[in-house]
Amino acid sequence: MQRPISKPVGTPVSDLDTPALVVNLDLLEKNIETMHSFFRGSKSKLRPHVSFHLIPAIAKMQLDAGGTVGGVSVTTVGQAEVFCENGVSDVLIANSVVTWPKIERICILAKSVNVTVAIDNVENVSGLSECAEASGVVLDVVVNIDERKDHRGVDPGPPVLNVVEEIRRASGLRFVGLMSYGGPILIDEGRYIATDRFIQQVLDTRELLERVGIDVEIVSVGGTHNYEISGTTDGITEVAAGSYVLMDERYVRYSGDFEPAARVMGVVTSLPEPGLAITDAGAKVFGSDGGKPVINNIHGATVRDIHAEHGEVIFGLSEKERMELGDVIWFTPWDMGTCINLNDYVNVVRGGQLESVWSVDARGRYS
Repeated sequence: MQRPISKPVGTPVSDLDTPALVVNLDLLEKNIETMHSFFRGSKSKLRPHVSFHLIPAIAKMQLDAGGTVGGVSVTTVGQAEVFCENGVSDVLIANSVVTWPKIERICILAKSVNVTVAIDNVENVSGLSECAEASGVVLDVVVNIDERKDHRGVDPGPPVLNVVEEIRRASGLRFVGLMSYGGPILIDEGRYIATDRFIQQVLDTRELLERVGIDVEIVSVGGTHNYEISGTTDGITEVAAGSYVLMDERYVRYSGDFEPAARVMGVVTSLPEPGLAITDAGAKVFGSDGGKPVINNIHGATVRDIHAEHGEVIFGLSEKERMELGDVIWFTPWDMGTCINLNDYVNVVRGGQLESVWSVDARGRYS
């Protein structure tokens, strides 16, 4: 188990032991203010999706910043438990929960905090209902709509109505609304068109439900990639966004409002041949999902490959580009959600000095 190496507050960031996951507090605060200031002035509100960072200290900053529904969303019961243990009083589990032990844990949470769970099939209703009734609680339920037809939810329209009617007949459950998250839209020129098309399916489904007398309190769509579109669309009540807080190389090119606030610091540990450096930052700190990290501080240097405990970096041989043993390399991870889940803690710095160490309390809580 990884443990923090004790460093006093005020330690220069260059003196941290590597590899180190480092959060720039100034950039983190800037990202939060950018997103939350938008929702402070919007009819719809933000529901921070904290599964992206898994850190209760950041969740508190998000909720304190305003513009939110007063709660967060997560993807597992274990994550919900961690954030509720750390002061969150409203949590939406944006995922199907079908096994009895997990449903029991949801019902235990529901005795002390407001819990909403997503459903995407009729068969899930009876298990949730039976456990909620036996536990003496009422679970709020949203129906997850498959807006992109990729099998992650209920088809829009009448299929949603069928599920909602089953929920309304069940004891121990309260239908509260609709949610949809089909993943980010990463083609900028098509972002507005695609967002409008996906959102309209959800809004049409809401209209169908209301025509037959069913109240729809929550309509949750969108994310960091289209928050400014979703957040200004009539009929949307909340937007569940997560990646804006820390960002990563995968999304930053499509989200110009936010900057990477978390990076990995490594050092050169070997120079086996001209133009090739070995660094102590490898897949066990970055993850290996999707793409390679990008080097930020050395002109022309690129990551050739990453292995479990080290990475291979190609660099030029000019005076400006040459690297030496012990040189610091700063990386932006490709997928920060994977990277953060591999680290027990993050080093929080401001002005180049260590200000705090935050525990990643919800890491590894897959169930």
